[in-house]
Amino acid sequence: MPLLHQLTGAALCVFAIVHGNAVHADWRPEPEPEQWRQLRALHLPEPQWQFIDAISTQRVEAAEYIRAPRSQGDTVSFDAGLLLRKTGQETWMSNVLPMRAICAEGRLERRSSDGTWSTYPGRPDTAVKVRWICALP
Repeated sequence: MPLLHQLTGAALCVFAIVHGNAVHADWRPEPEPEQWRQLRALHLPEPQWQFIDAISTQRVEAAEYIRAPRSQGDTVSFDAGLLLRKTGQETWMSNVLPMRAICAEGRLERRSSDGTWSTYPGRPDTAVKVRWICALP
């Protein structure tokens, strides 16, 4: 392959990556759907929850929430709310987890009951959500 084609291909790849990051840098949650608002009112009744995202697969339905973000150096601590129902179950489970966003690394951690922090499993969109969380406080 001629050098010009290689350089053009490389430049297009870099442009696509930079352009994709610029689009994701402006990520923000969609408005909370009415179905999730009603479930949240029942299972996470405390005030000031911000809807983040929801998923529905063959195995599970779930919604994620955040409240009380607090900046602490290069991290943002917050309460994470989770609504979850596995396929075949009628009852919804809810959980509130102390979490933090590690801003410089684009990842999340959760605090266990003994006070230690561990990495929270990431998804492909975790880094853009961490950027959004880190811009909140």
